[in-house]
Amino acid sequence: MRKQIIMTAVLVMGLSTAGMAKANMQKNPEGMKKLASMAGEMSPYYRAKKEVFPKDYFLVSQNLPFLVGTALFHPNSDTLNLSKEQLAKLAEMKKTIVPVSAKLAKEVKSMELELAKAVVDERKDPQTQKALVEKIAEVKEKMTMAHLDCIHTVQNLLSKEQFETLLKLASHK
Repeated sequence: MRKQIIMTAVLVMGLSTAGMAKANMQKNPEGMKKLASMAGEMSPYYRAKKEVFPKDYFLVSQNLPFLVGTALFHPNSDTLNLSKEQLAKLAEMKKTIVPVSAKLAKEVKSMELELAKAVVDERKDPQTQKALVEKIAEVKEKMTMAHLDCIHTVQNLLSKEQFETLLKLASHK
């Protein structure tokens, strides 16, 4: 009986806390459709069930946080207690960074599909694809350096406490 009461109390607290959480911004469905359209079809050789475009096309795509999106759209992003100025700066960063990243990601994806076609379908010698591989690496490096600059900008925009909270929100732990 005591276990049931404790479990009920924990469940009620969890649900009431979740109900109070609020994202700083809502995602624009039209923007999401535009990104999906820009991404195009997924390669038949793609390793995951779902492609995350444009994030999957960075050189370091899995081990760096994407902080602007987390600060704006995470369900608990209101816990950052952003000032109006901070929120405006992050919203402006989203408007400028995402389109550039998406354009470069589309370019990388196109080159990767071209590479797959050449090596898998057309059975070309891999050595003949060196220039294409180097171009893919160059664009991915450019995207990743921009990502690092973005992380640095967010670090400087937020207080130390806000940034620590943001990292917790961005982490899967």
